[in-house]
Amino acid sequence: MKLAPRLRRSTRLSVAFLVFNLDGMGGTSRSTITQVNALARRGNVEVRLVSVTRSATTPHYAIDPAVVVHYLVDARDEDPRASRPSRLIPPRWDGQFSELTDDGLDALRSLDVDLVVTVTPALMAAAVQLLPAGTKVLHQEHRSSADRVGGMEPLLAFAPRVAAVALLTRSTAAWLGAELGSTAPELVVMPNPLPVTEQPASRLDSRTIVAAGRIVAEKQFIHLLRAFDEVAADLPDWRLRILGDGPLRDELAAHAAKVGLADRVELPGAVPDMAPEWAAAAICALSSKTEGFPLVAQEAMSAGVPVVSYDCPSGPRELVAHGVSGLLVGAGSKAGLAAALHDVASDPELRSRLGAGALAASRRYDADAIAAEWETIFARLCAGEPTSAAASGPFTRDGMPLPVPPITPREARQEALSLAIAAADAAGPGWFVIPTHDNPAPTVVVPAAHRAAVLAGLADIPDHFSLLDPGDRGWPVRRLSARSLVETLHGAAPNRLVLEPWPRSQGVRSVLGEEAGVEIEFWDRLPDGTLVPPRPNRWVRTVPPGTPTTEVTVADVKVPTLELMAAPTAFDVAFPIDAVYTWVDGDDPAWNAARAGREGADTRREAAGRARFRSRDELRYSLRSLHLFAPWVRHIHIVTAGQRPTWLADHPGITLVDHRDILPADALPTFNSQAIETALHKIPGLAEHFVYVNDDVFLARPIRPERFFSPGGAAAAFVGDAPIGLPDTSDKPFLQAALNNRALLEDAFGVETTQVMAHSPHPHRVSVLAEIEARFPEAVARTARSAFRSETDISMLSSLAQHYGLLTGTAFPATAKQAFVDLSNARVERQLKQLRARDHDFFCVGDHHEFAVDAAVVDAMLARFLVDYFPLPAPWER
Repeated sequence: MKLAPRLRRSTRLSVAFLVFNLDGMGGTSRSTITQVNALARRGNVEVRLVSVTRSATTPHYAIDPAVVVHYLVDARDEDPRASRPSRLIPPRWDGQFSELTDDGLDALRSLDVDLVVTVTPALMAAAVQLLPAGTKVLHQEHRSSADRVGGMEPLLAFAPRVAAVALLTRSTAAWLGAELGSTAPELVVMPNPLPVTEQPASRLDSRTIVAAGRIVAEKQFIHLLRAFDEVAADLPDWRLRILGDGPLRDELAAHAAKVGLADRVELPGAVPDMAPEWAAAAICALSSKTEGFPLVAQEAMSAGVPVVSYDCPSGPRELVAHGVSGLLVGAGSKAGLAAALHDVASDPELRSRLGAGALAASRRYDADAIAAEWETIFARLCAGEPTSAAASGPFTRDGMPLPVPPITPREARQEALSLAIAAADAAGPGWFVIPTHDNPAPTVVVPAAHRAAVLAGLADIPDHFSLLDPGDRGWPVRRLSARSLVETLHGAAPNRLVLEPWPRSQGVRSVLGEEAGVEIEFWDRLPDGTLVPPRPNRWVRTVPPGTPTTEVTVADVKVPTLELMAAPTAFDVAFPIDAVYTWVDGDDPAWNAARAGREGADTRREAAGRARFRSRDELRYSLRSLHLFAPWVRHIHIVTAGQRPTWLADHPGITLVDHRDILPADALPTFNSQAIETALHKIPGLAEHFVYVNDDVFLARPIRPERFFSPGGAAAAFVGDAPIGLPDTSDKPFLQAALNNRALLEDAFGVETTQVMAHSPHPHRVSVLAEIEARFPEAVARTARSAFRSETDISMLSSLAQHYGLLTGTAFPATAKQAFVDLSNARVERQLKQLRARDHDFFCVGDHHEFAVDAAVVDAMLARFLVDYFPLPAPWER
C-alpha cells in the first residue's frame, strides 16, 4: 500500500495511532489494534493506523475495514538503507530503526490529523520532532516504564513535550510524575482493553495450568516449571501447558525431561486463537520479570480463570485482587509460586471462588467502555483544555522533612525493632529475627501468609519512622509514611520492607539516617510447611517446620531466632573493644607554665606552637560521635596531664588516665603526643583491641566494629594517599617521624614504607604494641622521653604500628570514606557544608597557626557545625 503525498483527514476528530510494525504478533500491536477497532466501531472518531514498517501481506490480527491503514516503508524488500543506522533514533533507544525507517518517518511531516498516539518512546521522539506544528501527541506506555532500559532516555526527554502520557497502572503514573516533576505533562491511567471477540467461560475442571507468551528470559517460564516441579507429586493429575515460541523453548523442554515431567509439561508453540485455550484452562500462571498490563491474564480472567502471578512491576497487582480474582506472590519467589499453585489446584472451592472474581473483574476492561474513555480524553486534549500534571505520588527518594525525636541510632533501632515484632506477633506465630551480626540491620522474618496483617499492623507507627519499599525486582524505590505506603501496597506482595527513621529531618540529613532501622522479610511456605526466603542469606536455604529457636538480644530487645543464627559467625567481631583518647587543656595556665619552663623546650611552632594545643571543645563532640555511632565500644580511656574537662561528669564508661600512670617519671612532664603514644598500651585494664582517637577526629555516621578489626583480630590500617617522600623534603614533624619509622622497618624487614596513614581513628592491639616496644626499644624509649616533637621521634600509633602490622600479618589495608577539614583554609565553610550530607565514615578538623578566615569566625563556624552534627549530649556530660 503506497503512502499518499499527504494524509488528509475528515471533518470529524481525527486520530492516528503510530506503531512500528502492526503485522506481527506482539502484545503492543495486538492491544493497539483492539483499541482502534473499538473506536472505529463506535464511529465517533476517524481513526487511522500508521505503521512504520510492513512485514507481511496481511496483519496477524484483524483490522476493522473502517480503519485507514498506512505503511511508511516495506521491510519485505531488501534495501541497503535497512542496514545503516538511524540518524533520528539512536540505536541505544531502539535498535529497530534505520536509515530506511528515517526516510519513511519523514512522511509524518505531512500527516494531517488532530492527534497522534505513539506506542513506544522512540516513536514519541520521532513524532514530536516531525509532526506539523499544532498536532497533539499522546504517548501510550505499554511497558512497566520504571523498568525500561533502552527506552528510558527518550521517555524522560520527550514526555514533557507531549500533551499527555497514558500509562497502564497507577504506580507507573506516579513514578513518571516523580521523575519529571514540574515538567510532567498530563498523566492518565488507562488499561489495555480486552479483545472484542466473545470469550467462552472455563469450567475450571481441566486440571491444566496455562501460561502464554514469547519464551524469552523476561517471561521466566523456568521459574514456573520449577514451581510446578515442586508440587507435581502432590498434584498427580495436573499438567502445565506453556503456549508460545521463543529461543528458550528447547531449554524448557530439556529441563522438563530432566526432572521427569516431560509427559506433564506441554510446549505446543504459538496458537492462533487463545480463546479456546483459556476455556480449557483451570489456572492462569504468570511468572514474568516485568509486565506492563498482562493481556494474557486479562483474557484468562474474561474466561473466568483465576490467575496466580508474581507481583512484578507493574500490572499484576492492579489487575489481580489477591484472594478475590487470583493470588499474588512475591516477585521472583519460586517457593511462593509453587505454594500458590498448590493452593488453587488442590482446593476446588477456592478455585471456583477466584474464577468468579476474575470474571467479574474482567468486565472493567470491556473494549467499548475503554474506547468511550479514550474519546473523552482525545476531545479534551484537542480542545486545548487546561490539565494539571500528575503529582509526584508515592515515589520519593529523600524522604519528608518530619521532626525526629532526640534519640540515638541505637535507640531508634530498638524502637523500630519493637514496632516490627509487635506487628509480626499480632499477625500470628512463626516469625523470628535474623540478628544483625555484621549486617547493616536485623531482619524480622515473617511467613508470607501474614503479610497483609503485618502491613496493617505497621500503619499506625509513629511519624518519625518511614516505611521504605526498597525497589526489589524492578520496582522503583518508594519511601512514605507507614500509613501511606500500606495504602499504596494494599493487595500487593512485596518481598521485603524497611522500617527506619526518615533519612532527612526538617529538610536536612538526619543524625539517624538509614542505619537505624530494621528489615521485614516475607518468607513463603511450601505445602509441607517449609519456609523459603525470597533472596539468599548466609544461614539457610529453607527452614523445615519444627526447626528449634532460641532467644537472643538484638538492639536491647529479646527476640526469637534460629539456633544457627544466635552464635557469632566467622564474619563477626565478637571481642571487646575500647577507645583511647589523648587530650590536654591548652588553656590551663599551670600546664602552659610547665610547657614554657620545660628544659630543652623546642620553640618551633610545628612542634610546640599553641595551635597544637588549642581547644575548641572538640573532645566533647568527638566523644558524642562515639556515643551516637559506636555504642559497641566497651570503655573509653582519656589520657591527660592530670586535667579534666569541666563538662565531664563521673561515668562508669569513662576513665581518666594520668600521664604519670603510663610514662616513666623521667619523661614527665611531656607535651609531645608522639611520646604519649608510646605508652598507651600500658593503660591499666585496657582491652587487647582498642581504637586510638585524636580529639579532632570524629565518627561521621554509624560504624560497625568490623570497620576497625577483622573477626580474627587483625587491625585495619587506613592508608592515606600522600607519600612520605624523600628525606629532607619537608620540615613537618609527622613526616620526619614517618621517615624514622621507615628506617626501622627497612632495617627489620628490608622493605620501604611509602605512604602516610589517614587522619582517622587508629585501631590497635596491645600485644602488637608491646611487641614493637620490645623489638625497637631504643627508638621507643627515646621518643617517650622527647618532651616536644623531635627529629628523632617515631609515630608509634599513628604510622609505625600500622606498617608493622601489615608486614607481620596483624593488620590489613582498609578503606573508609574520610574527610580532612583544614580550618586555616579559605574553603573551610564549604568543607563543613559538604560534611552535612553525612556520607563519610570519619572526618578530622586540622588546626594551624595562620588562618585565611578570621580565627574567631572559624571558631564560631565550627562550634555551630559540631552542635548541629552531634546534637545529642552523651550521658557523661554535665
